[in-house]
Amino acid sequence: MPSTPTRPPLSLVAAAALLLATMLAGSYVDLLSDRLHARQLAISTQLERIVRLNQELGAMLTTAVLDRNTLRSASYPTIQSELERTVTAVQALTSDLTLAADMVALGAELASLRARELEALERMEAREWPQAQAILFGNEYSLARKIYEINSETAIGALNGELAHTSETYAQIRHLSLFARIAAFVLLLWAALVYSRRLREELRKQARLHEEIGAANRRLEDNVRARTAELERANRLLAGLSTTDSLTGLANRRRFDEALEAEWQRAVRTRMPLSLLMLDIDHFKLYNDHLGHLAGDECLRQIGAVLQACVLRSGELSARYGGEEFAVILPAAEPEEAARLAETIRCEVENLGLAHVPEANARVVTASIGVATHRPIPGEPSTRLIQDADRALYESKRAGRNRVVVHAPAERADPADKDADPAPHASASSTPPTASSQ
Repeated sequence: MPSTPTRPPLSLVAAAALLLATMLAGSYVDLLSDRLHARQLAISTQLERIVRLNQELGAMLTTAVLDRNTLRSASYPTIQSELERTVTAVQALTSDLTLAADMVALGAELASLRARELEALERMEAREWPQAQAILFGNEYSLARKIYEINSETAIGALNGELAHTSETYAQIRHLSLFARIAAFVLLLWAALVYSRRLREELRKQARLHEEIGAANRRLEDNVRARTAELERANRLLAGLSTTDSLTGLANRRRFDEALEAEWQRAVRTRMPLSLLMLDIDHFKLYNDHLGHLAGDECLRQIGAVLQACVLRSGELSARYGGEEFAVILPAAEPEEAARLAETIRCEVENLGLAHVPEANARVVTASIGVATHRPIPGEPSTRLIQDADRALYESKRAGRNRVVVHAPAERADPADKDADPAPHASASSTPPTASSQ
């Protein structure tokens, strides 16, 4: 998986380093050039000062000897000291130049001239004016002074030339540094452009990859949802299969027990009646033994279809209780309502017209139904309702089969009597049994 570059390429780093190096080199050259210019200005100023002070000293002594007035040379020591300091400063400024030795020799010549001048000054102070005049205007002093001036001008010219050459060298270096800076800047721009293009390409690739991953995740989520839905459907199917009788399609005994207990507890809370029908196929063993298990299974399926068609209200449940016995739970149903539904079911079973065997003494398959209704009280078991419905079913069979019998429990004034076993009271079938049912 490509990732966003977090480090710049070497070309970009190299260009930035080159630009920084050229900037530092250029700054250093500029600093050296500025220092050279400042030193050149200082040297020129000091040299001009030396020339001026030499001229001042020469004019002072000449005036003093011509006027024969020593007061005219009274400031000679001060000017001389200033001249010496200036010469020393120039020598210090030129110590690292090639003309440093020439400046030292020029200083020695200047010291020789100062010695002659001091000798003339002593003669003037001794009032030996002719001797002083001979020193200052003699050929030896004049020649030495002329040589000094020539050497001084030559040294100054050479010094200015060397400084100018050095300044020109620095200027060339500065220009080269500037060109190098421009080249480094251009290289930096090029490297940044290449890096930017590469970065944009990486970002585009990453965006495409993220989109592909997102699409793959969405497809995976859709598949997971589809598989989850299939699993839920399979679980519901398994749950249905685990609570459904495979032959009749009705609820099985497990589902019946759970539903009866739930409705019994709800009836306890709501104080509403709960009715139960227990249905048994008359002489089914004879039917199954003579006609075979396939015919018996088909008979059970058709009676299951009758129950599914008759038990339609929400909350009602029809179940195969076991073998040829069926049960119907009727929440909030009074005995009369439960009896009417039971009679409807009995009639529909008889109307199926399933031919019975001769040994059963019945023309068609019929069913006996027992009905029980309770208003349960707290602590009373739900098995009480099953027992009463079984008693009513037993009474229906004992009375001749193919009929509905409603169990009528005795009145219970005290909950303490709830464990008493009241005797069943059977009501007559809603229709008298036919001769064939006898």
